Amino acid sequence: MCEYVYSNGKKCRLKPVEGSKYCPLHIPYDEGERLLGEEIKRIKAEKFAERLKAGQSYFEGVYLYDVTIKDFTSERVLVFRNSHIKNLIVDGSSIKGLVVVGSTIERVIVFDTKLEVLLFKDSKVFGLNILRVDFSGHIAVRDSDVKYLMVNSTRYVGGGEGGEEAAYGERKEIIGFIEISGLKNVRKIGINTRYPLLRKILEEHGVSVSEGKARMVRARELVLRDVRFDTAPRFKRQVRLTVRGFSGRLTLENLEVFGHVEIRQSRLLSPEFVHVRIESNFILRRSTLVISPTWNLTVLPTLLLELNVEGFVIVEDCQFNSPHAEEVFYRLARTSWERSGDFEKADEYYYLEMVAKRKIKASARRRGWRKLLKKMEILFEWLFADLTCKYGTDWKRPILIWLAAVNVFFPILFFLTGSVRGLSSSMGFLDYEYFSIVTATTLGYGDYHPVGVGRAIASLEALFGMFMWAVFLTVFARKYMR
Repeated sequence: MCEYVYSNGKKCRLKPVEGSKYCPLHIPYDEGERLLGEEIKRIKAEKFAERLKAGQSYFEGVYLYDVTIKDFTSERVLVFRNSHIKNLIVDGSSIKGLVVVGSTIERVIVFDTKLEVLLFKDSKVFGLNILRVDFSGHIAVRDSDVKYLMVNSTRYVGGGEGGEEAAYGERKEIIGFIEISGLKNVRKIGINTRYPLLRKILEEHGVSVSEGKARMVRARELVLRDVRFDTAPRFKRQVRLTVRGFSGRLTLENLEVFGHVEIRQSRLLSPEFVHVRIESNFILRRSTLVISPTWNLTVLPTLLLELNVEGFVIVEDCQFNSPHAEEVFYRLARTSWERSGDFEKADEYYYLEMVAKRKIKASARRRGWRKLLKKMEILFEWLFADLTCKYGTDWKRPILIWLAAVNVFFPILFFLTGSVRGLSSSMGFLDYEYFSIVTATTLGYGDYHPVGVGRAIASLEALFGMFMWAVFLTVFARKYMR
């Protein structure tokens, strides 16, 4: 019999390879190649397929090259413990689960498969790819050395009950979760990211990849906790964490990302950031943040302290159901650009921040005359602070408004009402425009004067002209002389 001893003290019962004390599954790579050359690869593959077909689902201490499990159905959890595998591919299968513990695998691809549990723990994996997987329990990658991790088009479909994964220390409370925790030496984590070489790798192993449309990654919660990224300088300017096309709750906890973090085209439910430090940029683009009232009371007050971004914060084309969250994220972006001295970009976020604050005022619950006063205040703010100069960030707007009002709007009012008299008995449109300019600049030559309703219009225009010039001078000075 094979001399390999399992962790429970029992020996392997398979026949050893001639010239060795280990069976084809347990014989190490070097010894097998020395005895049988390249033939050992075929023997190992055949023996593994034979044991899998015979109903064996627990493999411990095995040494395998290319393992392809295709169109396989099982009601049991497939377990690899303390094993060494070059490539592990699960394609088009329906299994109870896949558990990898204490193993070393160069590349793992789980493709177009239905399962309940997917667990990697205390293992070393160079590339882990989870693609088009429907899971009813949870996915967990914990306490492992993983260089590249990709999760694409994977969805929680419900119905999980915990099952056999409880034997490996799992809890029912994490059903529906994708948990990535305790990883080290990580170069990149990608949710719905593109990897052009992956198709070629799959085809080399006999896996046919159809041109299916990419799906959202759906889970109750995506948790990234205690992940240590590779600090090699060549990775510093790369995007190290990408979350694209994800729908669910996102939790980032105890992370120090040596590079960029990008969240795109996602629907985030009350995201949490706890002790997160990003050495480069944080990009939030074309995403929707759905925030609960509890999040506003608990997470929001400490968000500015918990999320520390050394580079820039970029928030583009995003939608918020909570103006409180909207204001905080735009404030984070504004302060990051102000630190770099790019005040023009900071002004863009300052304007969005002020609009969010106005929304907060509008959403406040008030009744009676207090509600009316608040609405009037919001209208006044929009009219004199936003419409005129975008809260002091646009110096061109007051000029354009002044030119349009003084050269078009007020002359038409004077013309229609016929409320201006001059030295000549007949008044042309240019005369009205001349009077409008003189009134707006408060020159008052006296050759033309208003009568009747024109006095009220002229008074209004004089006030408007002085206000708009004051706005222009203030905004211009803020823009170019700070």
